Amino acid sequence: MRIGYFTNTYLPIIYGSTNSVEYFRKGLELLGHEVFVFAPTFKGFVDTNEKVNRYPSIPWKYKIDYPIALSIWPSMRSRIGKLNLDVIHCHQPFSIGQEGLRQARKNNCPVVFTHHCRYEDYVHYIPLGLAASMLRRYVKKKATWFANQCDQVIAPSQTIKTLIQERGVNKPIEVLPTGINWDKFQAADRQKIRKKYGIKEEDILLLNIGRMEEEKNIQFLFDIALEILKEERNVKLMMVGDGSIKDSLSRRSIQAGLAKNVFFPGLIPQDEIADYYSAGDIFLHTSKSETQGMTINEAMSVGVPTVAIEATGAIDMIENGVNGILTDDSKNEFKKMVEKLIKNRILRVELGSAAREKSKKYDFKNQARRLEEIYIDLIDHKKDHL
Repeated sequence: MRIGYFTNTYLPIIYGSTNSVEYFRKGLELLGHEVFVFAPTFKGFVDTNEKVNRYPSIPWKYKIDYPIALSIWPSMRSRIGKLNLDVIHCHQPFSIGQEGLRQARKNNCPVVFTHHCRYEDYVHYIPLGLAASMLRRYVKKKATWFANQCDQVIAPSQTIKTLIQERGVNKPIEVLPTGINWDKFQAADRQKIRKKYGIKEEDILLLNIGRMEEEKNIQFLFDIALEILKEERNVKLMMVGDGSIKDSLSRRSIQAGLAKNVFFPGLIPQDEIADYYSAGDIFLHTSKSETQGMTINEAMSVGVPTVAIEATGAIDMIENGVNGILTDDSKNEFKKMVEKLIKNRILRVELGSAAREKSKKYDFKNQARRLEEIYIDLIDHKKDHL
């Protein structure tokens, strides 16, 4: 098959949707298919994959560094027409995703849409003030409308499938979480990172990996972690990633006199990410806007138990008390559960072992095979109705 992936978020930006595109792309290529990616240019970044096609873009600098694509581009449309794509897969309902839908209609091929996130949770990246509530309503309606223009919708979790059905999506929806490179995570080097940052084996490392932004509920996490660090001197905190509130968190750790116990490695190369997960003892997840919880899955794959707020994404990955811990969004309750794991090494090992076992089924090769089946069914259905 010749498959077109249309996405507004792609390398070098490392978000959940980027990882989804890359894992499925690699898995499908292992199965012998060709995947052509259509994404915005990113200043200074050069692709090594000749099948990546870049739309000209304008940089957006409010809170994040994000390219806004000029998605209606005549030369790109001509290129797409010559590729003879068998299926088009849109990864957002706006801009390049919208163009993917147009090209699917123009070239008479089936179109798939992955509803990666609750898009309305991201409108704070646009400085609209009081108009934000109006934009939230518009974004929800737009995503629902877009899904209903496609032949197949992919939901990364059951909770998202239920959510978008309630919002009015009436097209077929398949639940298909993004996979991970499970074998790679099994080769992770725990001591490499702990040695690098001077973390002793007897120390308990609390870990979070992801964007440090408002929608991730990071202030909630950091408040609790600082309280614990003040009480438990053998506990450390590592916040891997970047974002608009990273500097304020760093200043807070200094003001609290805990700078030596809080680590901010920043953005790290993808080939080192498994080592960072493995270095942790307890993964903290406080986001309430996730659709799948990929970072939870990655932590699970190296046997690190997660304490998470009971919300979308987390509830699809964690069975409370079996392979992790779910709490309500009370700071006292969340702190209590983290402290429970800090004090109980046997429980950490038991939850971590069960978590690792569950994560096996999410290997990216298995998920790519399921997506391949979806594509084949769509293409066959299209042929039957010509």
